[in-house]
Amino acid sequence: MRVHELELSPHAPRDAEDLVAEIARSTSDAAACSAAALALVCCDIIAGEGPTVAGRAHFSRTIDAADAALCARILCAAGRAGHSVSRAEADALFAIDAVGSERVDDGRFDDLLAKAVLHHLMGAAGTTIPGREQALARDNPLDSWGSAIVLAAEPRSWLAGHLDWMKPSSSAARTIDAVLHVNPAGPRLPLGILFNMAA
Repeated sequence: MRVHELELSPHAPRDAEDLVAEIARSTSDAAACSAAALALVCCDIIAGEGPTVAGRAHFSRTIDAADAALCARILCAAGRAGHSVSRAEADALFAIDAVGSERVDDGRFDDLLAKAVLHHLMGAAGTTIPGREQALARDNPLDSWGSAIVLAAEPRSWLAGHLDWMKPSSSAARTIDAVLHVNPAGPRLPLGILFNMAA
């Protein structure tokens, strides 16, 4: 489902609650609905207005705590079947990261982005992962369930392409790189130490 399909459906979201409810009751591809919803969040972050920011002050290109919480709720609503975060959902989160030039979210979106990307890659690699709600929870540290995996060439190239566009100061990029060693010249320290460095 694309953004315009969400907007034109008979149950078009009027606010964030409607958007999450639309995904929860979806009978089609929940991950596609989630990716479309995240794309709508991205558009509203750029504009500073729209259904996902209705009823609150929101500055253009700013990611706040409510935006991060909404993204987490969208991902969890789409994960009821136990599937890992999809490539389309991860791409949508990277797009949000790219447009969010200002952050007033106390690091919540970076935390979510790192966890969601690792959840996607571990799931795609066939590694055992917890459900989305547990994995993406703010109070569940990544090092309690995340693990370094060997990435095949295609997902490594996909991830490196996204990381190359991220700010060097991004804690999400540093966390992802620390866990997966996307930068082969980087340090090979024990996983717990790497998580502490990236936090």
